[in-house]
Amino acid sequence: MRKYLLMLASAGMAGEAPAQSSVTVFGGVDLAVTHTRGSGNGATRKTQLASSGNAPSRLGFRGVEDLGGGLSANFWLEAGLDVDTGTGIHSNTNNQASGKGAPGVMSFNRRSTVGLAGRFGEVRLGRDVLPTFMNTGGFEPFGVGGIGANQIFFSSLGGVMSPIPSRISNSVGYFLPPDLGGFYGQVMHAMGENDSTSELPGTGASSRRDGNHTGWRLGYANGSVNVAVASGTTRYANGTLRVTNAGAAYLFGPSLMNLKLVGQLHADSKGVAEGKGMLVGFHLPIGAGEIKGAYSRYRLDPGHAALKPASSKLALGYVHNLSKRTALYATVARVSNSDGASQALMGAVTARNQASTGAECGMRHVF
Repeated sequence: MRKYLLMLASAGMAGEAPAQSSVTVFGGVDLAVTHTRGSGNGATRKTQLASSGNAPSRLGFRGVEDLGGGLSANFWLEAGLDVDTGTGIHSNTNNQASGKGAPGVMSFNRRSTVGLAGRFGEVRLGRDVLPTFMNTGGFEPFGVGGIGANQIFFSSLGGVMSPIPSRISNSVGYFLPPDLGGFYGQVMHAMGENDSTSELPGTGASSRRDGNHTGWRLGYANGSVNVAVASGTTRYANGTLRVTNAGAAYLFGPSLMNLKLVGQLHADSKGVAEGKGMLVGFHLPIGAGEIKGAYSRYRLDPGHAALKPASSKLALGYVHNLSKRTALYATVARVSNSDGASQALMGAVTARNQASTGAECGMRHVF
């Protein structure tokens, strides 16, 4: 009897396919010497060692477990780094000004998710990238780092001055499966996690929905063409933030030296204030390197105001690849302001309606 029991147990164990899993450590280290300067009364200049001029400095861990039947579980933990000081980048716990963490505190601010994927697509929970930000950073030669970065990101209502410029916490998201003939997309809902009696201090206005966000993105990529449109709404008691943008890219291929053109249109609003932006840019491979350039512009209409501040940026850069992982790069940029705007390049101060210029030279290594 014991012999037969052992045989049955062995057969049962052999019939169980062990789950396959993998964990990957990844990241990048990017530093550049940057010099920026403003112009006009009160202008300043600054020379500094800055992180993430060409690619984000980060440290991450991701893993996948094959559950069988086309189903898999995954996790992703990714922290942004200021490599020049060895410190981390803060997160935001509730998608509001009150949830912003202390500068220099290490956190998985770039992404912190767990998900379940299959033929149906993927359901993902945690802190993740905003659907609208995928267009802002994805259809742009310089991304959102360094002095060449998209001016829309630095000037707009939903940009760096907002509580959630690129990522959002407490989110539930769904992603379409990857085998839809080139179509891709996602929907997301995130919570500010305030209780039902929350109020803005000193006003009596309810803030229980502050930090709640709903967003979506839909795109099509096939061959040389990639286009996407996205929209998102974040609730605040002092004005709902709405962002809508569209991005497009076209690769000409060998006939035109693999030239790639990119473009964006952007619109946002909060209360009576509205803004509009645009970007056009290119990537041009040259031997072991790449030339890239972009022109971006953002104009704000504050509402009930005579002036409509506008800032535009012209940037040109070159990246020389020493290997698949390591590159040297250089970028020059100029920001022009009008109608009372005073946007300046990283760390500099410029007067209203004046320009700001800068240059950076750096190195990045990814792993």
